[in-house]
Amino acid sequence: MATRVNLKPLELLDLGKCRSVSDIVDGMGRCAFGARMLGEVAATLTAWCAEPHKPVILYDGIASNSLGKMLSKQLVQKCAWFSGVMTPEEYGNTAPSARTSRFKKALVIGSYSERHAAALHARQAGTTIYINPYDMCAPGQVKDGFFPDAVFADPNFIVPILALVLDERLKGKKHAVSELMDSLATMPGVGMQVKQGAETLRLMMKKKGIVRFLTLSGAMTIAQMSLVICDMIDREMVHSVTSTGALMAHGLVPGLGLKHYKYNPGDNDEKLASLGLNRVTDVLEPETNFDHIDEIMSAVLSTFSGNETISPSVLHAGLGKYLEDNYPEHRAILLSAYRKKVPVFVPAFTDSELGNDVYCTNKLREVTGKKRIVMDMEKDTAKLLQLMTSASSAGIWTYGGGVPRNWTQNVSPLIEIYNNRMKGHGSKLPMRKYGFGTRCCPDRPHFGHLSGCTYEEGMSWRKFHFNMKQSQIQADATQVEPFLVKYIMDLQDSGQLK
Repeated sequence: MATRVNLKPLELLDLGKCRSVSDIVDGMGRCAFGARMLGEVAATLTAWCAEPHKPVILYDGIASNSLGKMLSKQLVQKCAWFSGVMTPEEYGNTAPSARTSRFKKALVIGSYSERHAAALHARQAGTTIYINPYDMCAPGQVKDGFFPDAVFADPNFIVPILALVLDERLKGKKHAVSELMDSLATMPGVGMQVKQGAETLRLMMKKKGIVRFLTLSGAMTIAQMSLVICDMIDREMVHSVTSTGALMAHGLVPGLGLKHYKYNPGDNDEKLASLGLNRVTDVLEPETNFDHIDEIMSAVLSTFSGNETISPSVLHAGLGKYLEDNYPEHRAILLSAYRKKVPVFVPAFTDSELGNDVYCTNKLREVTGKKRIVMDMEKDTAKLLQLMTSASSAGIWTYGGGVPRNWTQNVSPLIEIYNNRMKGHGSKLPMRKYGFGTRCCPDRPHFGHLSGCTYEEGMSWRKFHFNMKQSQIQADATQVEPFLVKYIMDLQDSGQLK
């Protein structure tokens, strides 16, 4: 299929093979979503800064703040990777001929006024990189599934990363993720949030007698972050996984030795549909991948007689066993979870390819006179309760939001309700709330949906301790989580978490 349309396969990010910040960013360039934006911009910027004619930085922020000082003192004065820092207004007041000759390449940091946008947007395509969290760039530069020469994220997080990457690639100095965290400690915004996230996770990992929950939503597996999640399970960073069904379906693909592919914006969606290539923003999932998954699901579902109910975590364990028996050489989330006996919950199970398979299998069973497979979701609720009450302390590690996050956090109100309703009818469950939490999600509270709700809001629902150790990172998890997970991996390898 890939050769017919000349598609480029994506590559899984393998943190075990990364020794530095630059290694991680290099791997990101072969992934998708925000990770790819960062990786590709880092590669372009490295090439620009290696040229004799240095690019210019256009920045309309405060020169005396942490970001302004990093741009002028480190990137321009100390390292001489850029020719200088100027404001968009100064650039706009420069003669058009001088702009073309003096400022052939430009890095635009942060927002800029509409008054100066015309001069920036008039620049030739491929000569300007934009880094800001506001989706600001030249009109038509970014399209659905195509994000060249832009990183839509807080420069207070992205610029320190790029500074370390350039230092390694242009000067040969390696930088561990711990050095990135030290650099982020001086930055406001998402930079400081990521630093706080690393510290919260360090404390959560050191806590004795704690059970740690991971919740996943969004694009983590199809973005090629499956091995990052495998590392979390394999290294016992988490004891439970709650996910969307789509994440687990896409996560099966590498476990079968199959690939996802990079989207080519020259191929419209009608053409992709005719070729059986399903697009997920900037990634293509061949329908043939799902055909393979269907075969495996059929084999696993055939092991259930229908004489007793199952739950998604039981099905996922069955899939993990199938991978162990047939594909043990390919790392996969469900395989790691099976080996470590980590339950994988999907509370909105019918909203997935795997849910589709169960439905179709049951319809076939009906017409052939066999018993249907019945999903009892409350079995997984009981498992969640058992996990939460089995330890003296609990922590939650969240990528994105949605149903996986809320279902897992809802366990504390459930204990409260259970104890109130069951008075005089059985044993009382020990009350538990989360004492540690790190979430990475770009959504903000004023949108009014679940993904943006804060830990503080959750405290009013008695989900979290009022003095909990927590961090809330308003960013794309594909850009942030590789650094946080690698940070914990490095602490483990150095013996600092014993």
